[in-house]
Amino acid sequence: MFYVSKVSPYFFALAILNLFVSLFYKGMDIKLSWIIAVFGFIAHTIMSAMYQIVPNSQNRALKFPKLSYFVFFLSALSSLLFYLNQTSYASALYAVTSTLFVFHILLSVKNYKPPTVRFLTLGSLYFLFGSYLLVLHQLGYVSLAFAIHFVTLGFMLNVVFGVELAWIPMLTMEQLNIKHANRLFYLSLLSLPLFLASFYFMNYKVLAYLSILVFVFLAFYLWIIYSVFANRRMPREIPLAVKYLLLALIFLPFGMLIGTVASSLNLVSHLVLIHVDLLVYGFTATTIMGGLFHLLPRILYGKFIQEGKEKVSISDFVDEAGMKKLFPFVPVGVFLMVFLDALGLSSVSFVPYAILWVVFIKHLFGKIFIKEVQHV
Repeated sequence: MFYVSKVSPYFFALAILNLFVSLFYKGMDIKLSWIIAVFGFIAHTIMSAMYQIVPNSQNRALKFPKLSYFVFFLSALSSLLFYLNQTSYASALYAVTSTLFVFHILLSVKNYKPPTVRFLTLGSLYFLFGSYLLVLHQLGYVSLAFAIHFVTLGFMLNVVFGVELAWIPMLTMEQLNIKHANRLFYLSLLSLPLFLASFYFMNYKVLAYLSILVFVFLAFYLWIIYSVFANRRMPREIPLAVKYLLLALIFLPFGMLIGTVASSLNLVSHLVLIHVDLLVYGFTATTIMGGLFHLLPRILYGKFIQEGKEKVSISDFVDEAGMKKLFPFVPVGVFLMVFLDALGLSSVSFVPYAILWVVFIKHLFGKIFIKEVQHV
């Protein structure tokens, strides 16, 4: 690993805190819960990953690394304001933070040819627009759905697909068809803006019709991933991190389908909770589990090496046995939340899911914490 982002673990910790706060508000203020989940949990996780991934994709260190700590400080402060339900002030500060973050990240990018870098760059621009749309929502100009989908579809989906196009072939030691990856990028440019624009008018029938564009985008991505495994040169066990990423993809089409059905049948108020559960806490959060499991131990391993501490291996930071035991319980936790929300029990639906994440954190950070304590 060429570059080690020392700020990324702090962003990861902030993102996980945002996850639990969003779950806490789920039964009390659903709008605030969604804002914290999307602009806090999802966005801060991706920001942390990009601070690590982008410099390494360019084989160059991050410029002005201390600026990343200032971005983190502003992110933490905006999160605190969201927790206190000061959404107007929080949104304004968040817009400033996203501007600094995108500017900082793009300073490091010189080579835009790799498909992953293109997806990350495009996603960053969606993130920037989404943060400003959140401000406009607070001023009453646009809907919250318009701002949220810029982050979930524009930022998150582009970044996740872009990173997985690099990680899944790398971790499985298989080849990716670069031409197909580039075509997927152009399909994103054509399909997502049209669908996102329909949220400005909030015409549910139009949303339902245009959702076919997103399904085509998803279908082509899934076909690319399928082709990676279908053309395997030497069958071998799929790495656990990849299993988490593939599990997450199962939630994605179902969550999108629920959204389409809700729009077409004018059942948004009845189905929106399930739509969010499957896409935010199902697809995105499970993807984040796999991403954290792969990336965070490697960041801390690189940190140990750079600081000249005792010789260690990545396995010293990873509780793989615990993560294997947790794996089958992930869909159980998600579907329990969906079931309880469908029954109207949102005030308690988060409990089994929160327990799932507590166990995940124990397995993810257990060995890491022991290693850090040993060197205090």
